[in-house]
Amino acid sequence: MWLSSMTGTQPTWIQYEFDKVYALHQMLVWNHNAMSEPLIGLGIKEATVEYSLDGAAWTSLGSTQTFARASGKDDYTANTAIDFGGVPAKFVRITTASNWGGILRQYGLSEVRFLHVPVAARAPAPLVGRGARDAHGLEPVHPGRGVEAVA
Repeated sequence: MWLSSMTGTQPTWIQYEFDKVYALHQMLVWNHNAMSEPLIGLGIKEATVEYSLDGAAWTSLGSTQTFARASGKDDYTANTAIDFGGVPAKFVRITTASNWGGILRQYGLSEVRFLHVPVAARAPAPLVGRGARDAHGLEPVHPGRGVEAVA
């Protein structure tokens, strides 16, 4: 769980860095979820979501995103999905604009999970029935997304 400082510089932001560039599909968000959430509302309500290849030049993912409010219950599951549409990114930053309570200048998230689009074959999968082999005697394989098959 992440909870910002009440006295920190505003606007508050949190940044994620991946081990390499990924074609991002979606970001799943479990907003701040504590028993006090329905009363205090520290979960992010509105935020700007940006992505970057180098951590210096940022691109906004559309307009301000609205994050659904957490229930404050034990069985709470992710209820916000932000579509990235396959953009390549190594960094993602969430900059807060408001929280659900509007009382304190403090923001929290329980969990954030990123899903990516595989762009390379994870394991060779021969194209069965083709019978053709390349110059090295290997059967062609299914390409990853965004990759052309080599004949």
